[in-house]
Amino acid sequence: MDTIIAERLKETLKDRSEIMGEFLNLKAELTRTQQRNDDLRSENRALRESLNATEHMAQNLMTYVNDEQR
Repeated sequence: MDTIIAERLKETLKDRSEIMGEFLNLKAELTRTQQRNDDLRSENRALRESLNATEHMAQNLMTYVNDEQR
């Protein structure tokens, strides 16, 4: 009886160890994914600001050209 319990305990501990390892791998992957998401958001924000500045500059140039043609 004690042998059966000991075997089940060993098996359970092994399963728990494997599950914990998988959990830690998934947690690390989630952390990397969240960091990548934050990086992409920052990059997107910077690109949007650059695009807005470029559009503003283009509008100013068009206004200048139109004023010079008059």
